Amino acid sequence: MSGEVWYYVIPIILLASVLTHNGLLFVVSLALALTLAISRLWNQYCLENVEYRRWFSQERAFFGEEIELVVEVVNRKVLPLAWLEAEDEIPRALKPLKGKVVASHKPDRSLLMNLLSLRWYERVRRRYRIRCDVRGYHSFGPAKLRSGDVFGFHSKESALADEDKLLIYPRVVPLSHLGLPPKDPFGDLKARQWIFQDPLRTIGVREYVYGDSPRNIDWKATARTQKLQVKLHEPTTTYQLVVFLNLNTYGPFWWIHAVDPDALELAICTAASVANWAVGQAYQVGLYANATIQGTDKRVRLAPSRNPEQLTHVLEALAMLLPFATTPFETILQVESRELPYGCTLVLVTAVLGEEILAQLQTLRRDGHRIAILLISDHAPQLRLEGIATYRIGRERAWRDLRDLAVGAMPG
Repeated sequence: MSGEVWYYVIPIILLASVLTHNGLLFVVSLALALTLAISRLWNQYCLENVEYRRWFSQERAFFGEEIELVVEVVNRKVLPLAWLEAEDEIPRALKPLKGKVVASHKPDRSLLMNLLSLRWYERVRRRYRIRCDVRGYHSFGPAKLRSGDVFGFHSKESALADEDKLLIYPRVVPLSHLGLPPKDPFGDLKARQWIFQDPLRTIGVREYVYGDSPRNIDWKATARTQKLQVKLHEPTTTYQLVVFLNLNTYGPFWWIHAVDPDALELAICTAASVANWAVGQAYQVGLYANATIQGTDKRVRLAPSRNPEQLTHVLEALAMLLPFATTPFETILQVESRELPYGCTLVLVTAVLGEEILAQLQTLRRDGHRIAILLISDHAPQLRLEGIATYRIGRERAWRDLRDLAVGAMPG
């Protein structure tokens, strides 16, 4: 019987005891009234000074690692809690290995349930192991707490808005696991003997001479001197590799936001693995993708950098990618390739190849870039493109095999 009903039942019992001169019934009615008053008071203060926290053993994890989720509840008052129910939202894809988890009405969410009792000033911690086998920036929370009196007459609920984030990097594997040759998979290494000019480090201008690239014209200096002037860039022998990642897995219909999840995750895994390999080979690595970062409207755009944390930035961006294209891939390729230095290596990771993309690649190859295509496809025909290394990487079975690999050492 609910607590509200007793507000009507007790006066009736009390009135009946008076009318019938029944002493026992009178005592019962007083006892019930006292119990109801205690119940109401208990319910009013049961969730006062109750703290609920969660944290992870680490807030960033590599794909396949196991981490620990800790849930802590503290009762910071004299009043004990006969029962407390904690309902915590978690990603459906990251279900703890043990613990009670129920479905949520929200898509892709579940509820981690805890039912416990707390004495005065008691602290309770529960630990859960989570296997990090879903790339992304995952949110845990918000949570709800419910408690009430020991008699079950009343209950009270409190919503806790705090959320905690867990970043899971994409799977990184050796290039041999993708079917690529272990030594120089992206073409002739003779480019390593050349001295390049870094377009990001301008050291002056000079007068234009026949054969200079129109891209290097400094229009402000030209207007000032009334003669064509070109920029002088600092020479560099640093080798650069840029990964162009296409999130479109459905041909010309990139705008419908349909997703082939196996192709998508295999493409992201491939991009991460290429970046990791390139850093190990002393390349400056960059990343461009036709998709945005979770929680922002910013497209992925990481120019090659000397920053020692560049690989971390690349993996973070890949982890937080939204799973659909927002821009035609050929547009990204055309816009971003304008600033790339001569001799830069371009690695395209894509499930779709159109005529416009192929035409741009031929132009970039003639401009002095090394180009490789990693085609995420089970059935596409083998391409034979002059001067362009092309590899086909299987889709469904390939991703599932890579996903289930045992966790190895942290990639270097």
